[in-house]
Amino acid sequence: MVHHVQYGDIDTRGRDQSTPIDIKVSELGVSTREAGFIARTALKGDARKAASFIQLIIELSQMGPRTGNPVLDDTYADGIEALLRQQCPSGNVTSLMLVREMRRYPVISGEIVHLTGRCAP
Repeated sequence: MVHHVQYGDIDTRGRDQSTPIDIKVSELGVSTREAGFIARTALKGDARKAASFIQLIIELSQMGPRTGNPVLDDTYADGIEALLRQQCPSGNVTSLMLVREMRRYPVISGEIVHLTGRCAP
């Protein structure tokens, strides 16, 4: 599921001398709603009530805008600039495309940031 796509300026000068850039970072996301449903289905009595209460506490503590499931480490994409500088030391980047997407599985998801472009000398 694609959440966001962004394109940068495209400069085709020197394209034959440029090299491709491809960076992907990801983190594990967890659906508290699905995990809570499974727990409530498997448990009985007071344990079921406790699972519902724990799910509510976790959901209330995760505030703010988000796409996809909450991740274990919300700084997972912070190093993408350093990875871009490593792949393009000249800093002359063109045809930049940034895609924010998610791969869904039961209870967990892969939260992905994918950056492609070209590095000119």
